Amino acid sequence: MAQPQGSQAQFAADSATPFDGSSEAYEVLSDGLRKTSTILDTGGLRGTREHAQERTRYGNDDVRGSIVMVCSPADLDNWLPRILGAAESADSFDFAETLPEWVWLSDRVGDVYLYEGCKVARATFAGSAGGFVNMTLDVVAKSETTGQSFPSLTLSVAENSKPYIFSDSTLTLQSSSRNITSFSLVIDNLAVPTYHNSTTATDIDATDQVVTLDCNVDNSSGNQDLYEQALAGATGSLVLTRGNMSCTFTFGTLQVPDQTPIVGGKGRIGWDLSMTARKTGSTAALSVTNDSTA
Repeated sequence: MAQPQGSQAQFAADSATPFDGSSEAYEVLSDGLRKTSTILDTGGLRGTREHAQERTRYGNDDVRGSIVMVCSPADLDNWLPRILGAAESADSFDFAETLPEWVWLSDRVGDVYLYEGCKVARATFAGSAGGFVNMTLDVVAKSETTGQSFPSLTLSVAENSKPYIFSDSTLTLQSSSRNITSFSLVIDNLAVPTYHNSTTATDIDATDQVVTLDCNVDNSSGNQDLYEQALAGATGSLVLTRGNMSCTFTFGTLQVPDQTPIVGGKGRIGWDLSMTARKTGSTAALSVTNDSTA
């Protein structure tokens, strides 16, 4: 029997079951979403140190994991509402207090797994010089079901499905564009599953929103205004641009605690900035505009 190979795996997402020809097909770099079961043991006093299987029961199922993919303008139209909460409005994607549920189908060659009640617990957009911009989705789901069928789907080859690369990015801080060697934007919804009288989660609640932006800039005279910034911070943006298409992450204010640059060797001295985006007045901590029209 041939050993199943990851190269043959297929993946799809949708707002709800059933999956069909209109579902979203994705190329992923890795799929770590899975169920982890627990076995409860009474652990009581029984005249011996041995534990008996007759005194065990299945406990709660924890369904979670990370899905990693490169991101394209078309992909972001689908994923930004699941990450931020609000539906798209004329290319704009905004924060909402609740997150929508969605479903994920994973054909792992030996079996097809269905994950229902999915929510994005955390999304990370990251890139570094010479590479793609990757999107990592840390997902929490309610349930896993095996023995599914995968629909006939074809990955898009449209222009807006081509992925962003790091060189497409522009970071603006303190009203000036900065040269960077890497960035990591994290949108953490702190999603927590709730279990009632069921071994599967009945609810998944987004309990908070924490937006952080890390980047590496040169320790040059042109960047000295980034040190000892005012507590109030300043607005900023991260823009991915390719042709007529773009994705703009706009931050209400970025607060930057001081972190002195250090010398790690003979090469260029870099400077790591760790920033937190926060709401200021009526301006949201983060809003996104994604134009996927080629």
